[in-house]
Amino acid sequence: MQLVKVSKALELGRKGSYQIWMDAGYAIFSEEGPSGIQVERLARDLDKNKSGFYHFFGDKEAFFELLMKEHLGRLDLLSYQIRRIKDFDPEYIQFLMENRETVLFQIQLVRHRENPLFAKTMNQFSERATAAVLPVWSSYLGTSVTISGKLWGIIRDTFYSRVTPDNFNFEWMSELSREVKNLIKKE
Repeated sequence: MQLVKVSKALELGRKGSYQIWMDAGYAIFSEEGPSGIQVERLARDLDKNKSGFYHFFGDKEAFFELLMKEHLGRLDLLSYQIRRIKDFDPEYIQFLMENRETVLFQIQLVRHRENPLFAKTMNQFSERATAAVLPVWSSYLGTSVTISGKLWGIIRDTFYSRVTPDNFNFEWMSELSREVKNLIKKE
């Protein structure tokens, strides 16, 4: 346990203090949502003073705004990577597994979309991610981009309503995508 803590501290020490706070907040938000973001907890987890948080962010509202920018910034890199994917199953699903934290962050935004900031970020992320994945999704289904786009909205919303951290795995996601593909084939 101590070795893991030392290793994590060394890894975090290579980054600037600002980014350490952001990465820790992003990870907590991804797993627990906004209620998990507590300044005292972040400071304790990072072995930092709370004053460092307030120095960088001012307050939790500003921190949430910066977390949303961080989330959209991560999407910029992910969109490029998504556009290079050739097969939805298994390649895109494996990509989602490799980017679990970002996917879980988006799921938290969906679940807490009553917050206007979260809803706005959720929509921006969804629109940009959809644009990137639609060509490979359309190819996977063997349908037009128009039909695939409509189905993508349905499958995405179904995914958000059914997924949990426990079932978020390759097999479950592959089965969900095959369900949609099989429905298309039956028509």
